[in-house]
Amino acid sequence: DNYEIDMEDDVIRGALVLNHGSITWPPPKPRNPGPAYSVDTGPRPDDEAKRTATKEVVEASNKPPMTNAFVKMILIIAAAIGIIFVGTTMPESFLSHFTVFVLACFVGWQVIWNVKPALHTPLMSVTNAISGIIIIGGILQLSQPEVNATVILGAAAVLLAAINVSGGFLVTNRMLAMFRR
Repeated sequence: DNYEIDMEDDVIRGALVLNHGSITWPPPKPRNPGPAYSVDTGPRPDDEAKRTATKEVVEASNKPPMTNAFVKMILIIAAAIGIIFVGTTMPESFLSHFTVFVLACFVGWQVIWNVKPALHTPLMSVTNAISGIIIIGGILQLSQPEVNATVILGAAAVLLAAINVSGGFLVTNRMLAMFRR
């Protein structure tokens, strides 16, 4: 009985079809937004400053790309040496887990890298589920009787995933607060 519908709200009015038995569809045309306003950004740079900045950019882009290619080559060689070392010194059971780990890192990197910036906040909320699984796995590793590398890595996984989960909850809370009045 005390429920009121704000007929002045453009969104509510646009979604309302029937009100107290009378048809209110189609809604009236939306109100025009006010006149556009301009922002004073201060004085523009003079032509000399533009030429100097352009010259610096051109000089920086004309540097030989050898340094970038050299760094890539060093990284590729280091990765190859690391893979050969792991392949020749580790047991087969470790290699299968290591392969899954490397593939998961690569796929995760590709998925995150290709997300539009506007979707980073919702993605942060989704990673809570993944981090929850990591926490469960880390807790299972902590149940071993002796302290070894597995227990230490499990504790690190629990700590880092817990930080990610708490950050995800904070981000989700802020995201949902945008939709509250």
